[in-house]
Amino acid sequence: MSFHSFRKVSLLCRLALLLPLLAGALFPLALPRKASAAGNRVEDLLVSMTVEEKVGQMMIGFFRGNSLSPELARRLETVRLGGVILYSVSGNVESTSQVAGLVRGIQTCAKSAGVLPLFVAIDQEGGLISRLTSGVTVFPGNMALGATGETSLAATQARLQARELRILGITWNYAPVTDVNSNPANTIIGIRSFGSDPGLVADMGTAMIVPYAGERVLCTAKHFPGHGDTDTDSHLGLPVLRKDREALEKVELAPFRAMIGQGVPAIMTAHVEVPALEPDGAVRPATLSSAILQDLLRQEMGFEGLLVTDSMGMGAIDQHWGMEEASVLAVLAGADMLIFGADKGHEPEEQDGVFAFLVEAVRSGRIPESRIDGAVARILRAKEALGILDDPWPREGDLDRLAAPESLAVAEEIAERSVTLVRNPNRRGSGGCAVSGGAKASVLPLAGEKIPLVWPKEYESALAPLLLECPGFVPMLLPLDPASEDMEEACAALEERETVFAGSYDLHRNAGWKALLRRLGEERLVLLSVRSPYDLLHVEDVCGYLVTYGDRPASMKALGRILSGVSSPKGHLPVELPGFYPRGWGLERF
Repeated sequence: MSFHSFRKVSLLCRLALLLPLLAGALFPLALPRKASAAGNRVEDLLVSMTVEEKVGQMMIGFFRGNSLSPELARRLETVRLGGVILYSVSGNVESTSQVAGLVRGIQTCAKSAGVLPLFVAIDQEGGLISRLTSGVTVFPGNMALGATGETSLAATQARLQARELRILGITWNYAPVTDVNSNPANTIIGIRSFGSDPGLVADMGTAMIVPYAGERVLCTAKHFPGHGDTDTDSHLGLPVLRKDREALEKVELAPFRAMIGQGVPAIMTAHVEVPALEPDGAVRPATLSSAILQDLLRQEMGFEGLLVTDSMGMGAIDQHWGMEEASVLAVLAGADMLIFGADKGHEPEEQDGVFAFLVEAVRSGRIPESRIDGAVARILRAKEALGILDDPWPREGDLDRLAAPESLAVAEEIAERSVTLVRNPNRRGSGGCAVSGGAKASVLPLAGEKIPLVWPKEYESALAPLLLECPGFVPMLLPLDPASEDMEEACAALEERETVFAGSYDLHRNAGWKALLRRLGEERLVLLSVRSPYDLLHVEDVCGYLVTYGDRPASMKALGRILSGVSSPKGHLPVELPGFYPRGWGLERF
């Protein structure tokens, strides 16, 4: 494309941003809108596309900034991306009105350049992984849902979440996580999973499929064939799932089979090596394995929907194969779409090189054109089914429906039904929490006196909803990795306290905070685990233990209501705490 042509396209994109209605009239999409007499719409589109256009449709790219930039406008016109993915860390998310405007700008620019409407994708799992956190309903997360045991709540959450995404013009959510978190040492899944039981994960995941479809948003089962029993973060290295086929069938594969049986429209691959599924003994992640993606997923399990990779810039891929070569291998293995996410050390400009590399692989015959034709046909069918080909626009007139009172009430209901009382400080053994003279302490519900709450300074912002419900708490903020003098001062200040309350975040990651809790004296400690339920495994002798499965406002409010006696605990562990409590354990009164 000449410089003059690029300037012309950029001018049209800027004009389209300012005058979207006029742009729609001046630059109608130069593609068939209805099926011809000789075929259907998808076939007509596919026949009309060049190799470059087909390859572009297979790419989903991240970008930087809160509005359409000249760089993104150029990439839309040259690479002709099939989709974009939004990240808060890339500056894409500031407010709901800004996101809606950004999406409209992207789709308008694509239309003016004669590019097919794009998927706009996001990771809005709820809980820990929520790119949108302001102006929308932020749900407690998957493990909180698992702790409720209520599939009806999962279905309701999916419907409300999808509705809000579609209002913003977001048409593809990379959720729900369908991994079974059976490994307490898992560093990347954890509370993103519904739990450690394949049946629970399957039930919760399948409950979300129909509600998403009803709102015309793609949901995605991830990460196939399973990331829940690994102890390496695939963002940093290549995890290995060392199980035989029989064990994989019982745990990892079971929820995916259930999701496929209920018509899940998309599945995301895992950058995880699974030796039992590799007949040739090769060392490669599932993302690059035709044995896993084609033979197992497509042929044996019968999945016919969209197959999308996890981000191709993650360490599990990038450190071993490089993004360009890995992209070719992923397509050859059976992936329909490749995500190029906001991974550390990567920039959007790299998408241009990957695009050129893929096009050359097709031109040279390394990638058969029939392979990309099959992928693009699935992409176009999905866009047609969602109505994206005709209506990719956000619904700015419905922005006031975001974070509606009834939606917030559902988030709060999930939170209240999820908080789990694992160990009751009033009834620990025969004596409850330690008190002078050995008398039983009535620790909960909280009385009106001032009570110190030891809390990581880095997570101070999460405290507000808890403090509103429990005004007697006086936060004692300490660094997550406290110095020895910090520990000494805290112990001295709390020396006379018979019971100490403290919060915890993933103790397997935070050795300093674990050391602080032990210094404070486990036998008098009531631990509020506001993320991982497995923290008890690191401070085994605490006298009281409650779990929220996340620190989103709804969960912190629910915790406060329970501690203050306004409501009672109702959640049950969706995971086993090995050596202590089985899955399903939960006390419902103090």
